[in-house]
Amino acid sequence: MFLGIFGIAKASFMPIKAIIGQHYLEAAWQESLRNNRLSKPWKSADFYMIGELTVPRLKISRVILNSVSGEAMAWGIGRVDNINKRLKKQPIILAGHRDSHMQFMYDLEVGDKIELMMSDLSVQTYIITKTGITNKPALDIPVNLNKENSLILTTCWPEKASKQGPHRYIIFSKQIV
Repeated sequence: MFLGIFGIAKASFMPIKAIIGQHYLEAAWQESLRNNRLSKPWKSADFYMIGELTVPRLKISRVILNSVSGEAMAWGIGRVDNINKRLKKQPIILAGHRDSHMQFMYDLEVGDKIELMMSDLSVQTYIITKTGITNKPALDIPVNLNKENSLILTTCWPEKASKQGPHRYIIFSKQIV
């Protein structure tokens, strides 16, 4: 009986940790908005909240983290910076795990709206214009993309794979002005 209880407790640890962690992320995001200051969800975090992504059609909301470090990616969607340092103006690029925080990407369609609220309370709305699959992890930004008014979402491909591979699913969207 003791081993059974221990097994259940051990199996419950990660889901409980995830629920508590999401609560801390949301609380830190709300604190960032109230105090107009970027906040960490816990002292040892190597990331902080910079925004919130919302997909109205799917009724999905996700906190955006400033990093795609291993710790940050375990907790949410991260912003990828400096994809191409030669470009002065770059799109906003968000990445996350296909089996958790970015799982909703597979339900998005061309024409769907995505809203971003940043920590300064500015809200930008984007419309999905194109989807694609790359055969390498590095992201090549199309030359014809208006880089300063674009949002790119990316996650691993294929959707149900159990191992990481080189393919990435990418969604391109442009800002509605």
